[in-house]
Amino acid sequence: MKAGFIIKVVSCIFLIYAGGSGTDNLQPARPEKLTQIKNRPNVILVTISSLRADHVSSLGYDRQTTPNFDKFAKENILFTNAFATSSWQMPAIGSIFTSLYPTEHGATHINNKLSRKVQNMAGLLKENGFYTAGFSCNPRLSADCGFDQGFDFYDDYSVSMMLSSMLFDQEDSFDINKRRTNDLVNDAVVRWLQNNSQKPFFLFVHYYDNHWDYLPPQPYSTLYYDPDFIDDIDGTEIAREPLYSNKPSDEDVYHIVALYDGEVRQTDSDLGELLSFLEKEGRYEDSIVIVMADHGEQFYEHGHTSHHGIFDELIRVPLAISVPDVNTRGTIDAFVSGVDIMPTILDYAGVSVPDQCRGQSLKAMAKGKPGGVRDFVFVEYTGGAVPDCFGVRFSKYKFIRQEEKIFAYDLEADPAEQKKIYKDDFSSRMNEMFEKIKHLLAPDKSMPEN
Repeated sequence: MKAGFIIKVVSCIFLIYAGGSGTDNLQPARPEKLTQIKNRPNVILVTISSLRADHVSSLGYDRQTTPNFDKFAKENILFTNAFATSSWQMPAIGSIFTSLYPTEHGATHINNKLSRKVQNMAGLLKENGFYTAGFSCNPRLSADCGFDQGFDFYDDYSVSMMLSSMLFDQEDSFDINKRRTNDLVNDAVVRWLQNNSQKPFFLFVHYYDNHWDYLPPQPYSTLYYDPDFIDDIDGTEIAREPLYSNKPSDEDVYHIVALYDGEVRQTDSDLGELLSFLEKEGRYEDSIVIVMADHGEQFYEHGHTSHHGIFDELIRVPLAISVPDVNTRGTIDAFVSGVDIMPTILDYAGVSVPDQCRGQSLKAMAKGKPGGVRDFVFVEYTGGAVPDCFGVRFSKYKFIRQEEKIFAYDLEADPAEQKKIYKDDFSSRMNEMFEKIKHLLAPDKSMPEN
């Protein structure tokens, strides 16, 4: 095993079991300041890869895929119109971490890192007395991609190292997209929580198993389809040609979706184990808990699999929030964006929200107070798999610029977004709405203010 890997493993073990204090270099705080900091709530942010909102039971799906998320949402606050800023993990999580849109925070392509020139949520929490820890095995959310910024401890390697070590020097054949990882992430997170003595803390947990390939373990692999189904499609290579852009038979697509839903149910079970641990340990009493998806997924609705573009199946996501000492429960139908997560967390944590933020805190909305409701959300895709596109989504219309053309979808008449309406064919109402946001879709666009 490489020496660098050994160093990382030793560091990981030490930090998990020692709580990763690293306090020797800190200046002692005044007693009253220290008490004020320690009275702040912990923050736990759980993101789930590739979970589209319309495959969540509590958001209307006919299969019972998410009983644990549904229970959490029912007992707390569920946002029914939450949207990612983009359709894949780097730009979407980057917006959650920075409250900036992808072209502002920089993580727009697999070769582009999250900018170190912008403020991020973990860094601001750390500066204000929070111990910050993150757990993820998503290769696009690694330290190499810039997502470790602001974290005292960022474990982006132990799961991959453990899995690859089982292959006995066959690392070249290791593909994390074909491995179950959520249980190992949970193991690491639970050990850290059991041994962490830091208060308050910010904990980031990312579940990756829901991402392609679709290879759920039993009993989830046969939970939603006929086990006697025989075909060459087995859940692998879904996002690669020829399957990526060549739709198979309807029966095959049904089978693909059944495997995806099996992974959704498996991931929900993993989420349930973590939530049960938090409840058993009394963490709900002193923590803000946010559970959400980073983006959605597509199954040939627009010609492809995977997650490239800005159609609703890719950008609408589940989001639920639990706040200590707040008895508010129910659903909120107002528009929410990924850029709202950082201001919300900072607001609840008692940390000033920087002017950089494009989003707004959801705290007042969660309390039922008027104001702060969005008319639209802004989304973009610049990942390279399809032509760059930028969109403004209202409740009735979605306006898009792609390849220097302006068009829209009437989401009431065409909720599946199948019929483009080009600028010359806009109705008077569409033109009126477009005039208000056309600067956001200009080639030299400005970004929406909070």
